[in-house]
Amino acid sequence: MLFITSISIGQTKLEEVTVAPNGKVISKTTVKKSTNRSPEKTIEMFYKNQDDIKALDPLISFRFYQKTPYYKLNEILKQKNKSCGEFVEKTLVKTKTSDDKNSIAYLYNVTYKNMKTIEEIILIRESTNDNFQVYIYNIKKQ
Repeated sequence: MLFITSISIGQTKLEEVTVAPNGKVISKTTVKKSTNRSPEKTIEMFYKNQDDIKALDPLISFRFYQKTPYYKLNEILKQKNKSCGEFVEKTLVKTKTSDDKNSIAYLYNVTYKNMKTIEEIILIRESTNDNFQVYIYNIKKQ
């Protein structure tokens, strides 16, 4: 028997596939991959990949998509990238953590090539073992 393990980074899942010598798939097992990404790393990846919706997808909470569908987020980011231009830098203004430590609100002054903005990002996690994901993203022109 041959064991093939592939990792799908975009979905943060590990899939183990058992294949017989003739190439027939015998079984597939999917396990959630624990990556323990810090909230700061989530924010960093969010800004680094704003022009790539597929790279952002694992950073976005399913609760975000309950309010804003995937296609709408894609349109918003395309328009934002077009009007704001390339990301230059961000400066943290304020942070607030919930009492249960499962959500963190960040307020940033952000500089893009074409304009400056004030951006609020609220991250949540479902449990203490989950990664923080973007729950709310608001942007205002300065």
